[in-house]
Amino acid sequence: MEPVNAPPYALPADSSAPVDDPLSEGDGNSLIADIAISPQCNIRLFGAGEMVFAEGSSADKAYIIESGYVEIFVGFDDNTVQLNMLGPGDIFGEMGIVDASPRSASARAICPCRCIIVLAAQVAERIESSAPMVRLLISMSLHRNRAYNTYLRNLAHPIGGLPSPAETEKVYTQSQQYQQILADIKLESDLQNAVQNDELSLVYQPLLNLSTRRIIGFESLLRWQCPRRGMVSPQQFIALAEETSLILPMGDWILERSCADLRQFQEYLNGLDQGCRDFFISINISVRQFQQPDFFDRLLACTQRQGVNAQHLKLEVTERIFLDEIGAIHSIDKCRAAGFEVSLDDFGTGYSSLNYLERCEIDCLKIDRSFINKLCSSDRAQILVGSIIDIARKLGLPTVAEGIETQAQMDTLRSLGCDIGQGFLFSHPLPLPEALALLAAEPAIAL
Repeated sequence: MEPVNAPPYALPADSSAPVDDPLSEGDGNSLIADIAISPQCNIRLFGAGEMVFAEGSSADKAYIIESGYVEIFVGFDDNTVQLNMLGPGDIFGEMGIVDASPRSASARAICPCRCIIVLAAQVAERIESSAPMVRLLISMSLHRNRAYNTYLRNLAHPIGGLPSPAETEKVYTQSQQYQQILADIKLESDLQNAVQNDELSLVYQPLLNLSTRRIIGFESLLRWQCPRRGMVSPQQFIALAEETSLILPMGDWILERSCADLRQFQEYLNGLDQGCRDFFISINISVRQFQQPDFFDRLLACTQRQGVNAQHLKLEVTERIFLDEIGAIHSIDKCRAAGFEVSLDDFGTGYSSLNYLERCEIDCLKIDRSFINKLCSSDRAQILVGSIIDIARKLGLPTVAEGIETQAQMDTLRSLGCDIGQGFLFSHPLPLPEALALLAAEPAIAL
């Protein structure tokens, strides 16, 4: 619905029968009755004078007018105030489906109308996945419209003691919903300064060959120590960064720092006379980052600046990159051709895991920790993990199990033929100096 502070409009002269409105010729209501519309169809037909919805009713859909005119008003009986007159192309009833609140105004067809239905489910997921700033603006806009509708209704039939729109807005800003959105925006603001203020850091968790129990590489993991908040959970701030463009400068920083640290790992291993031919660093690449048109060029330039080789970097991506399947496959092929290994992370949690294995060449499968958590308590989980490992083996792909926390889990994975393990059983993520010390002290972790 358009902003309710627009002046009321009257239906133009003779517009009750627009020439281009097929429903307005002759007896519109009888014509509507003759048209068969399936209950499952997303089209609704309304006769002249018919109520589309009433103030205070529940809201589960909005409407886009294809033909005809609809009046939006508040109040009842003879005490009504017209808010707007809407015609073809206009949308109304959207406020209720955005936040599931009761209708704050009524809608009535002025002449025969044909409307497209927009269901609440079509809108809710899109809004929930939007950035905090967008959700705040939508939320505040809806609240102000409703408060103003209530104010106009009170003008039509006064009720003593009703608060002003300004007073209701003050109450609303104290609500849990508003405070949560505001907290997300403040977190986003703090995160914007994190890279410039040197608040981000990397820690490294070892990956072990489960047969030899030797460390063969590390995964770089991002951490954020905020001066005001302390250590912020990665689940909290990484999800926020991925909702916004913040993940792009953060991704560049992670790549640069990981490559610089890889060089230190290699120099340290050479000093220990252990060699580093097969040693690698695994780096998580976000969907937005991977979909950047110049991602490959930036990746290659980073390795050249830091003096590291592509074969020592493993890029971990999730199935979400395949939202643009053709582009994703092209980018993966380009990276692999340059010597970078590409690992499919969180394998088994998506809807099309096997499809992507058939369509796209990758180098490794990383089994999601949710399967490992249940490995020793669920026969079904063990069957699924065993099947993933078997498929990978037949495709010539190594498998990595993340989230290993118990000896029993490791023993089961070894018996199933899993190649590489990662988890708290071996080590928590460590700052670079401690990761280097772990390499020196425990080339093979005894378990």
